[in-house]
Amino acid sequence: MLAPEDKLKFSMKPYLAATARFASGADTPRDFLERCLADLAALEPKIGAFVHLNLEGARAVADQSTMRWREGRPLSPIDGMPLGIKDIIETADMPTENGSPLFAGWRSERDGASVAALREAGAVIVGKTVTTEFAATEPRGTHNPHDLRRTPGGSSSGSAAAVVAASASRPASARSTAAAVTTD
Repeated sequence: MLAPEDKLKFSMKPYLAATARFASGADTPRDFLERCLADLAALEPKIGAFVHLNLEGARAVADQSTMRWREGRPLSPIDGMPLGIKDIIETADMPTENGSPLFAGWRSERDGASVAALREAGAVIVGKTVTTEFAATEPRGTHNPHDLRRTPGGSSSGSAAAVVAASASRPASARSTAAAVTTD
């Protein structure tokens, strides 16, 4: 059993429940993102869910989403949703390292199809989540948010840790986005 000082505090932020507040003007995607980023700043040093972050880009996209919600023209139900993308899926604005030192710093400078679709729907890409090497082997040091002595394990270790810690709103992997969005 973990000592109380070793337990992390979580703040769940179901995104789709927030969209009614966006539509009414009681909240904004930018403010929602900032709450997620506050949790990220507090928890990320302990759990290590992300390998790359693009906070400036995420804030700019959240601002655009805020304007669309204010105008009553969101692109989709996930317009403004903060997401992390598993580091085996290409993103134009961040390296895709496949969890491997062989691909350290590698950039294709294009989005994978799932990322392109998410961006077209207005999703806010916060960063790239840790994966095992080539999504198959060699864990990369992410800690289980419920027990920091353990790993969440597997190729979605960073994605799982980010979702549990709520540093990403709900889905943390473009591969699991459809399932996660429909279960919120």
